[in-house]
Amino acid sequence: MNIQVKSADFRRAIVLAGKVIERRHVIPILSMVRCHANGSFQATGTDLDMSLTATVARIPGPGGDFVMQSPKNVVSALSAAGGDTVSAWPEDGKVAFASGPLTIAVGTLPTDDFPSDMERTITPAFSATLSRDHMDVLARVADAMSSEETRYYLNGLHLRSIGDTTIRAEATDGHRMYFADIELPDAAGTLPTNCIIPRKAVALLFDLAKSADDGVRLAIGPALASNHIEGTAPEAVGAPRLSVSIRERAAEVTFQSKLIDGTFPDVSRIIPTAGKRQFLFQLPDLRRAIAAISGHSSTVRATRITLAEGGTAKISAAFIDIGLSAEVIVPCQHTSPGFEIGYNGRYLSSVIGSCRGSEILFDVEDPSTPGLVRDPADTAWTAVLMPLRLS
Repeated sequence: MNIQVKSADFRRAIVLAGKVIERRHVIPILSMVRCHANGSFQATGTDLDMSLTATVARIPGPGGDFVMQSPKNVVSALSAAGGDTVSAWPEDGKVAFASGPLTIAVGTLPTDDFPSDMERTITPAFSATLSRDHMDVLARVADAMSSEETRYYLNGLHLRSIGDTTIRAEATDGHRMYFADIELPDAAGTLPTNCIIPRKAVALLFDLAKSADDGVRLAIGPALASNHIEGTAPEAVGAPRLSVSIRERAAEVTFQSKLIDGTFPDVSRIIPTAGKRQFLFQLPDLRRAIAAISGHSSTVRATRITLAEGGTAKISAAFIDIGLSAEVIVPCQHTSPGFEIGYNGRYLSSVIGSCRGSEILFDVEDPSTPGLVRDPADTAWTAVLMPLRLS
């Protein structure tokens, strides 16, 4: 075995495969990357819940398989060497690499020990292509995902079908909830019940989408079991999985992930109807006000919005640790002078960051019940925000 690949392509494949690897793992082989060379060169990484395979072109020659230890160190060394190609071959129980003036050898393990359960063909119950705009909408919703271990079923992005080619993306941490309706012209099939994509998979999906050349091809459905009976088709078994395919730079990337095994709450029951009070801010004004009053301390208990006469509002906060209070007066369209409501400062900043237009509209009933926050320029996206009690 003497496998040759362009250095840039080899390093990119290893970097992509390493994106799913945990930094510290008690199972040594899960910190390694499996490499397979035949008609092309493939690098695969997994953490048992997710797997990623990056496929690049190779220089024609003999094929082979090996598992590579310390992938980050190998990539760093090959990058510094500056060679145009990388050669790999077995040597004294290790895998040796040569590029330019560099020769390096790293540890390996039998390829049969590398987990392969995640590398199964998906039978799509639902499939669609996501553009950059679609991914931006998903990112705006995903900001409300929970990181609380107790309610693990909130630690992800929930997707459900609401029409033939329309899906709804939802995320909540119990204090705020974001949702958006996304039209996917080439969508086929129906999303399975409780399709919850885990936080880590969502983050990796956004990371990969940044460099996707032709959008993100998404499929969700059961995996095909290994076929042990010759001449028969394998059966689709087990819980649905997420499968993502993209083309980026010189690599074809296939990413698979298990979904969260849990029941996402019926958040439609907590979406309030239009309230008695509406107040509209210019987004840049509110963003600057929040930045001004929250730049003094990390212990802001609440941000208070007080509607005032003359089409203005006072944005204020108290800093208990240093005995400081701050307030900013900003323009605001409303008809309820004297009304006050409080919000968690971090959540309020998150809502502001998820708006894309020039205005932000708050629609509330009273200071103690959840209210709607909308972006008038994007009616498909909506936030539900729980207020804080003002003392």
